[in-house]
Amino acid sequence: MFFKTHVRWVEVLSNTDFINNYVENEIHPLTVEAKSCLATKYDKKLRVFDDLCPHQAISLKDANCSGGMVICSWHKYAYCLKSGKDLSTSGNSLKVYQTKLENERWYVGVEEKLPFWMDPM
Repeated sequence: MFFKTHVRWVEVLSNTDFINNYVENEIHPLTVEAKSCLATKYDKKLRVFDDLCPHQAISLKDANCSGGMVICSWHKYAYCLKSGKDLSTSGNSLKVYQTKLENERWYVGVEEKLPFWMDPM
């Protein structure tokens, strides 16, 4: 069976809340459709990523964000906030979600694999 990846946009935050409550590189918990994620402000944009470090599945809630990286507080593995690429040596990638600002609301892109005949396009 052939599948196509579709991105469904989920509203998570108003731009007013983002401006008033998000400080550059500060990590906030964020739930995206019952999934525990983390969010930060970087380069004036909302960045959303999985809560668990791909190295040993430890929560990144106490991680540090700096210079476009999220750095695990346990083993110091570093991941790019834009791509999720491992900047250390583990070879693992952190799941980073697409985000967009539209009509003063922030949205997170949730990927779904659908059979090609169910493509909503």
